[in-house]
Amino acid sequence: MKVPFVGPWAAGTGITRNGAADNYVFRVSAVDALVDEALVAYAVKTYGAKKPGAILVNNAWGESNQQGIVAALKAAGLPSAGIEKYEANDIDMVPQLSRLREAGADALFLVGNVGPSAQVVKSLDRMGWTVPVISHWGPAGGRFDELAGPGAARVHFVQTFTFAGNDSPKAKAVLDALKAKYPAIKSMADVTPAVGIANAYDATHLIALAIQAAGATEGPKLRDGFYKIPAYAGLIKTYEAPFAPDRHDALKPDDYIFASFRNGEIVAVSK
Repeated sequence: MKVPFVGPWAAGTGITRNGAADNYVFRVSAVDALVDEALVAYAVKTYGAKKPGAILVNNAWGESNQQGIVAALKAAGLPSAGIEKYEANDIDMVPQLSRLREAGADALFLVGNVGPSAQVVKSLDRMGWTVPVISHWGPAGGRFDELAGPGAARVHFVQTFTFAGNDSPKAKAVLDALKAKYPAIKSMADVTPAVGIANAYDATHLIALAIQAAGATEGPKLRDGFYKIPAYAGLIKTYEAPFAPDRHDALKPDDYIFASFRNGEIVAVSK
């Protein structure tokens, strides 16, 4: 159809790295392959992990991250304690987690949305296993801390943005605008997830700049307009030439931060 598509949420590696000779898919979001590299690096740096395991949702997102985790562990020269899968509606992951514990996992990589991620934490609590959990950004999507209970705080997960502790003028202006437009938002704890808002906010402005650079909205011209975007001081970062013909992802590995839930808010714990 030759219509540019800009993704502000889905992280599947193949969405932008799709092998198309004429690629119209762009993204302002996390990328599984890069997230998995960050998960491995964080596990080693923060917890001294030597044999991590993984528990992943049994769908295309889990498969994308399985490929990424295997590659990242290989690049880091680390053995794996194994990769376990669960169904999105499972409420007991003790069997899978028990196999990982028996295999000697000293850290766990978690990929899943809010509900099943909370069930993983509850299963760990029932087992009395206090293994570190390093997660993709799924827990940020809703009431994870409420659903998972006290164990939620020990899950560290990837984000591209957080309002908490962010004193940039643009972050304050956007949060004030959100409160004005949506009265239900009283504090940062009511913004779930902030990362989705930030990705969409910057993506919308980058689309406008691409249209301006192209001088048209016709598909092929607009696609090429994305390659001509000048610097843009966004909510997440200042973008310098965010896209190129061989690079359709605006965010890079050093744009990721790790965060956890603290008193209902998503708070950064490490860059």
